[in-house]
Amino acid sequence: MQPPLRKNREFVALWIGGAVSNLGISISSFAYPLVVLGATGSPGQAGLVGSVLTATTFFLRIPLGALTDRWDRKRIMVACDAGRAAASASLALALGFDGFHLWHVLLVAFVEGSLGTLFGPSESAAVRLVVAPEQRREAVARNASRMQVPSVIGPPIGGVLLSAGRALPFVADAVSYLVSLLAIVTLRTPLHERHDEDGATAGGMFEGVRWLWRHAFLRALLVWMSLQTLVFAGIGLVIVVLARDLGATSGQLGVLFAITSAGGLAGAFATPRLLQSVSPTLLVLGFSWAFAGATFLLLAVDSPYAIGVIGAIPFFLVPAVGSLLFSTIAAEAPDHLQGRTTAGAIQVAGLLAPVAPLAAGLLLGTLGARHTILLYGGFLVLLAIEASLHSNAWRAPPKR
Repeated sequence: MQPPLRKNREFVALWIGGAVSNLGISISSFAYPLVVLGATGSPGQAGLVGSVLTATTFFLRIPLGALTDRWDRKRIMVACDAGRAAASASLALALGFDGFHLWHVLLVAFVEGSLGTLFGPSESAAVRLVVAPEQRREAVARNASRMQVPSVIGPPIGGVLLSAGRALPFVADAVSYLVSLLAIVTLRTPLHERHDEDGATAGGMFEGVRWLWRHAFLRALLVWMSLQTLVFAGIGLVIVVLARDLGATSGQLGVLFAITSAGGLAGAFATPRLLQSVSPTLLVLGFSWAFAGATFLLLAVDSPYAIGVIGAIPFFLVPAVGSLLFSTIAAEAPDHLQGRTTAGAIQVAGLLAPVAPLAAGLLLGTLGARHTILLYGGFLVLLAIEASLHSNAWRAPPKR
């Protein structure tokens, strides 16, 4: 019997390093637009940073995912953390000496986005190799919590640091990458399984997507996730407009989203148990109907705090659904395709994410918040009915 993951030194090192670097990313992501807005007074230029980050990850994810299957993963992760630390430190240094330049901020955002896109699949592949094969699903599930905690505490910490000095959030970001780098340096397990060189590069950078498409369960799951994303990635804007219509202040909006994020945090800690005790079918159908029901419930409340509680309901299941996807990839995909399948899964699942906020904005401008919610709710009910009628699609391969 294998010892528990908490006693696996290398898994713990990766978990801690990743948690700290995710916290740094959450802090800097909060600070980027506020620093630009404070320096330029232009909301458009402030939004440009987010656009650079989104476009970088979207266009580079597939080709960079292929590189993680060809290059030494430990060296990739060390180089990515070192590069991101240097980029963040350069911005902190410039801001500390009142040297704000928009091009510098955008360059740092591009470096962070591209190196982060290369780092992610490398680390996902590394996690499955530092644990026993029968613990891979649990390891992926436990990693879900380290993604949620920073999203809750990062913005408040970023706000405190920003009030003390606009360079400080980026100092914290740089330090967080150095902590992750030190954790990676301690790893002794080889981060590639033995396979021939031709096998590692066969099929090119889209071979991971082709492998996913041949896997019936993953194919169905990814199509369903991409359709859910059309609403999920846009409903935040709808909620802001709805809450504003109800008279919510900026402070109340902050509390609203903190309550919703707390649902995801609770779900992250519950994910290992959920994956062990709840079938994939029940997880998918549970999220489908919870999301649809919660969307309609938004029409029945007049308090921003109640809106936050309603949002926490589907958010509770988000980490479990994501872990279901990535734990299946970790268990089923061959090592020489781990980078490409992980990158491909993220790309397909989020394929509609770039257009979702734009679609939400157009619908809000045309229909208003309440009619947009009705339209979203109807669409989600159709997805839930479709998922229920084809429940055989959610029967994952047996755990091994």
